[in-house]
Amino acid sequence: MNSRIMTFNDENGNKVEYAILEQKLICGNEYVAMAPVNDKSHIEIYKIKFDKDWNESLSEVESDKEIKMYKDVSSLNF
Repeated sequence: MNSRIMTFNDENGNKVEYAILEQKLICGNEYVAMAPVNDKSHIEIYKIKFDKDWNESLSEVESDKEIKMYKDVSSLNF
């Protein structure tokens, strides 16, 4: 599978590339699993959120319940 790449700025302003590994719709919420391009073993899960103008943002999932819910339906090896 060819993964899509997104570029973000870290807290120091350095550009960091992330590979989007998987995207899932779970209970009406959209989630995305990503990993740094240089370390695909470090998978992070984010919830995609939209504001009133449909601008997209990502919020890191920290809830154990949400992480378990994602892992239960994921095809990735965590």
